[in-house]
Amino acid sequence: MKNRRKDLIVYLSSIIFIASNILVRELTNLDELWNFNFANCVSKGLIPYKDFNMVQTPLLPLICGNILKIFGQEIYVMRYLAIILCSSILFVMYKILNKLKIKDFLNYLLLIISAFLMNEYFTIDYNWATLFILLIIIYLEIPKELNENNLISKNFLLKHDINKDTVIGLLAGICIMLKQNTGLLISIVAVGYKIFEIKDKSQIKEFIKIAINRVAGVLVPIIIIVIYLWINGAIEDFIDYCILGVSTFSNKISYVNKLLNNENIIYRVLSIIPIMLVVMFILYFIKKQENYLILSLYGIAEFVIVYPISDEPHLIIALCPIFIATVYLINKGLEKLVPSVHMYNKINFVLSNTIVAFILVVIFLNAHEKIQIYKTLNINHELKHYTEIPMEESQIQNIKKIDDYILNANKNVYILDAQAAIYMIPIDRYNKNYDMFLKGNLGSRGEEGQIENLKSDVEKIVLILNNKYSRNWQNPENVRKYIIQNMNYVGKVGAFDIYE
Repeated sequence: MKNRRKDLIVYLSSIIFIASNILVRELTNLDELWNFNFANCVSKGLIPYKDFNMVQTPLLPLICGNILKIFGQEIYVMRYLAIILCSSILFVMYKILNKLKIKDFLNYLLLIISAFLMNEYFTIDYNWATLFILLIIIYLEIPKELNENNLISKNFLLKHDINKDTVIGLLAGICIMLKQNTGLLISIVAVGYKIFEIKDKSQIKEFIKIAINRVAGVLVPIIIIVIYLWINGAIEDFIDYCILGVSTFSNKISYVNKLLNNENIIYRVLSIIPIMLVVMFILYFIKKQENYLILSLYGIAEFVIVYPISDEPHLIIALCPIFIATVYLINKGLEKLVPSVHMYNKINFVLSNTIVAFILVVIFLNAHEKIQIYKTLNINHELKHYTEIPMEESQIQNIKKIDDYILNANKNVYILDAQAAIYMIPIDRYNKNYDMFLKGNLGSRGEEGQIENLKSDVEKIVLILNNKYSRNWQNPENVRKYIIQNMNYVGKVGAFDIYE
């Protein structure tokens, strides 16, 4: 009962903290808009890849799209889903640390640090969803049976559990269907990491059983999604955007330049922490503890999300398993440093209760502050799909101005810019490729393919961002150059130049 009460406090505290920060956000996050747009397209019956372009595997838009069908096609629905998802991530981190027998005060400290680092980036997207599933896998992988020296018993190693192995395989397959590259590495680890636990020839057969069972689990969600795409005639489009099209992504953000040399000292320190994964992997062969192997290899699999875009949001997500591994090592060190178990338990009791009191005070003060802020914000009631979202009146009027121009034009109007979705969503329009106008998101033909599409469309008006404004770093500059050089400039609307 005591543990359930603690679980409830942690989960509700996470929900209150995250909700109070997400619900007051203005409409400025492009990732939020793009992910809503994918789900909204699904809710309207459009097929991923065939009717709208994206480069990740389609499970999250399919799930969210069907939820939008039930609760309404509004961004605030996605924000509530983000609250549930991100709160669940913190809660599963807490449960993993409990299972690892980390002292409560360290557990709570990690949750505080994680929540504040993640706070700015919490949203509903495939990277957060993949992290959530990975944390569940880690929780299931951590063994319960420990001997008196806190080592995994030989009898427990490579013990085939058909139910557990199938579930872990299914979860790994779900990761692939959320984000293909991260999910593939997670699946490889899930299927094969126990090869490092083989001590003699007799265990090879057990390893093969485990691997086969997990591979079978991995294949289930993949087969289901493939059948869905095949039935809807989207297999070729999926290959074009998700596999071949990725090769056209020529931009990247350097880990060294963006993170190791970051102006913010916090991110510079955080960018060094992944070295702990190497430490954990080496310690497995020294200590022979399975937990070192689990945390290090799954942590490495998750860390792939920082490539090729090594920025702060991707780093924070990638660090979650590494934070767990680091605290695990800190706890081990403290157990040796503190003179007695009794003293360590007394320290834990005092510190954990102090931290819980601090957490509750901060969370409720933060919630009260955000409620007061929300009351002062301008809330949109005019633009469809953005209902109840805080938006500056100037932003609302700008969107209405652009949308009026689009609706009154006698030709197809395309906004060739990363922010196109913010204007197209309220008028229920989706222009494949143009509304997610980013390098790497345009299929195997890349920018040349879009230039050919523009050439063949004679009844068109194109809007591109005026030079006074900074463009997204993934903007297809070759297409922009073609428009300026080969089409006629006819005026301006809002921040956009008009070409016919």
